[in-house]
Amino acid sequence: MNKIKKICENDLNDVPLGIFVSIIHRTRMMYLNNELKSLNVTASQFLYLIGLYKKEGRTQEDLATHFFIDKGTVARGVKKLEDKGFICRRIDPENRRRYLLYLTPEGKALMPNILGIIQDWEDSMSEGLTDTEKNKISELLKKLTIKALTKLHGTEENLDE
Repeated sequence: MNKIKKICENDLNDVPLGIFVSIIHRTRMMYLNNELKSLNVTASQFLYLIGLYKKEGRTQEDLATHFFIDKGTVARGVKKLEDKGFICRRIDPENRRRYLLYLTPEGKALMPNILGIIQDWEDSMSEGLTDTEKNKISELLKKLTIKALTKLHGTEENLDE
């Protein structure tokens, strides 16, 4: 609580924006890990479940591209979820060297709980904000995300690579 008081009382104009983004990200990951523990899923794994929940039949590469995550990281996360019985691989009928990913019935059963946990976090973060403020924050974060990805990948056109 002392840390929160320090942030509230100090003039933090000299603190880089990335520090605030980092704090929000890290606290979100800690919260999600704590809440997801009983479901046998980690904060880094739930993203793949959500990606497949919204669109089953994706490949690991599709997930990596969609979430801007390294292919190796996705491969490890997918393997762990497969070992836990939450997702399964099926050979792609159009390319027999490729696997498509699907939620198992056990994986689908997790989704209401996972979505509820995410919604609880979102609700607590936006509590007290007007719809206008929520929309503005979302708009600004999207702009910053595009700028960050552009900085890393060179141009916006390269973001699809």
